Amino acid sequence: MRRNIGTVSALLAISLCVPTLVVVGAAGPAARASAARSDPTGHEARVIDLMESAHLAFVSEDGAALVERGHATGTYIAPVTATFTIHPKDVNASVTVYPHGGSITGVAHANYIVQNNVGYFGGTFVITHGTGSFAHASGNALGMSGTIDRYNFATTVKAHGKLSL
Repeated sequence: MRRNIGTVSALLAISLCVPTLVVVGAAGPAARASAARSDPTGHEARVIDLMESAHLAFVSEDGAALVERGHATGTYIAPVTATFTIHPKDVNASVTVYPHGGSITGVAHANYIVQNNVGYFGGTFVITHGTGSFAHASGNALGMSGTIDRYNFATTVKAHGKLSL
């Protein structure tokens, strides 16, 4: 049975980081000693090259949105949930990946075209927040692309970029 898609949810992934530095200035030995006692010590953020693939299956419709679940493989092997909203020429998605130790959530915006029964999308993904050991995760301008089977809503997604933790 063929269904008309008004929306679709997708999985995406994460990336881009700016290292954090804490610079302690000094006017003299006393100032350096005082600064060492009172200023927090900074550390450089860890940057990961993210390369994920996911296969998602249709779970339900929520109004015009398609809710999907599946599994990601690549940098992380983890469960994924996504909500896609499909428009005639673009797709918006909210995606959460659940790697061991927390979660990473982001939003995606992609161009969308349809050929026969397959919708193709490609665009960017931005990390909006994380939990647990991924609480400080950040990334923007991550690349993502994928396909949506317009008969059964099965979705494949690939994401890549730099993830900052």
